[in-house]
Amino acid sequence: MYEDLIEEKVSSEDIFDGVLLHVKRDYVKLPNGNKAVREWIKHQGASAVIPVLPNGNIILVRQYRYPIGKVTLEIPAGLLEKDECPMNAALRELEEETGYRANKIEKICEYFMSPGMSAGKFYLYYAEDLVKTQQNLDEDEFVVVEKESLKTISIDSLSDGKSIIAVEYAKKKRGIL
Repeated sequence: MYEDLIEEKVSSEDIFDGVLLHVKRDYVKLPNGNKAVREWIKHQGASAVIPVLPNGNIILVRQYRYPIGKVTLEIPAGLLEKDECPMNAALRELEEETGYRANKIEKICEYFMSPGMSAGKFYLYYAEDLVKTQQNLDEDEFVVVEKESLKTISIDSLSDGKSIIAVEYAKKKRGIL
């Protein structure tokens, strides 16, 4: 239907192969026959979850984000491991980062992080019926767990798309919007 928009890859080269990021440079043929360069990031994807307590509080994590040089307030999230189911990754990250396990989880959506420069996909979940377990952070992970009221939290206190989407979804689901 939109074949006249598709670019054809002519060749590809690896620019950088890191722990988290894999940068590619592709040479493409445009729909009009001209050639162009596309640099993009190959990314394994990630999952995130908004955990909601019965009283309407949500569980968030505060952590330092090196690329922006700031401490942020976010929903629990993490990278997908090789061949890992996105829902299982969300459940794993929830327990690792917050010390809570969810007995009820539902998918909110999936989306590309930044389709103009990355193939990474984000999977977003909503969790309820939480059980307190034990936080089990990775060796290089430092977070502070916080509980915020879904009724009073403002998207202005969040700085990332996944958390903003999840908070707005949770507010709508619980009839707060």
